[in-house]
Amino acid sequence: MTDMRIRFFRHALIIVLGGSYLIVSTSLTLMIVPPFTLFGWVLFPIVVGCSIVCAYCITWLIYLSFAQTDREFHVPYNPKRIMKVNYAVFQALWAFLLCLPLLAEYGYLRFFVLRKKLRRIIKEDIFYGSQTNTNRLDVYIPDTAKLQQQFFDQATHPVIVFIYGGAWSSGNWSSGDKMLYGLLALRLRHLGYVVVVPNYTLYPNGKIDLMISDIKRSLVWTKRYINKFGGDPNKIHLMGHSAGAHLASLVTVRDAIIKFQTTEGQECLKLEDIDPELELPKIHGLILLSGVFDISRHFIWESNRGVEEISAMSRVMGDTQESFALNSPTTLVENVLKCRDINLKQLKSLMPTKILFIHGDRDNTVPLESTLRFNGVLNELSIEDLRLRTPSEMDHVDPVTGFMYSPFKNNYSSQLLFELADFMSC
Repeated sequence: MTDMRIRFFRHALIIVLGGSYLIVSTSLTLMIVPPFTLFGWVLFPIVVGCSIVCAYCITWLIYLSFAQTDREFHVPYNPKRIMKVNYAVFQALWAFLLCLPLLAEYGYLRFFVLRKKLRRIIKEDIFYGSQTNTNRLDVYIPDTAKLQQQFFDQATHPVIVFIYGGAWSSGNWSSGDKMLYGLLALRLRHLGYVVVVPNYTLYPNGKIDLMISDIKRSLVWTKRYINKFGGDPNKIHLMGHSAGAHLASLVTVRDAIIKFQTTEGQECLKLEDIDPELELPKIHGLILLSGVFDISRHFIWESNRGVEEISAMSRVMGDTQESFALNSPTTLVENVLKCRDINLKQLKSLMPTKILFIHGDRDNTVPLESTLRFNGVLNELSIEDLRLRTPSEMDHVDPVTGFMYSPFKNNYSSQLLFELADFMSC
């Protein structure tokens, strides 16, 4: 179907959705207003019928918006699929509404509290070498850090590079952007860390290779220039949430395996180095929040939720089981461990010396099993400092909102900040 027909179909669905909603709301109002209550049994089938029409319109609009790139045109008719998609949409809308106070808090801090101080503590929109010119990064500088003017000045502040999530894609309710994580960066800056938050290419503007390239380039930039902002280039910590945790771990694991195969002469995995002219700096520590670490298993999870066709994940990762495996940190480490005569000490030395997992047991977006399996595989490598935290009743967004300044009490902030401080001090 052509773009023009899709736009026409989308506009028609919006009109039908609006009309059905108007009929449902009017009928429900009449059903509780005398004397129309006496005829409620007549209005009830109308309400049910129009509600079904609304559910189909919502699902088809979502499919028209997010499920058409790199695929043949289709919309679902199965009632079970319709209900699952509607449930996922309302979950996402509810999460978005809960985040609105955080955006208001960010605006208040930025324009009323920080004001003139803003330019001194935040260096915005720095180009880091991405293949996409619009991708920039922000650097948040602690109050105790003196802006370095010469490369030989001593810099003592640990560095956190934060990779946000957002389902690897742009243009939907869960899309990420560095501005949205200003509250998190400001909180970490206040704790004495130099914080780097890069934007990176999102689908449909690019797929996994371009995303890996952007993360790698932002880390190379950090290694080269972060001492100018008071950061220690030898203490770079990579932190990610959800899809960002996947990218952070994938970039790190891929680099370790590629270097391991080069030094050991083993070719058990066919991994191509992306941007081979650039050397990824040594990552001092990984902080992984509610991450996706096995693409194949997560695709099954998305299928059970009924969102695998509107999610960009499978298209970003190559849409085949082979490409899923090559972009799954858990599977990559598992396959390397199966190689004959493997030098575990050599592989371990190429990995970060410490890794912190945080994943709640009430996460319905990414199951806790994703983190448990990756943690179990890394245990076989005997990582020096491997930590797993699974706070009770924590959902998918709590690990990241818990690090943010918030106008509301967050039950996990104290625990998260304690875990981070203890992890960073080692």
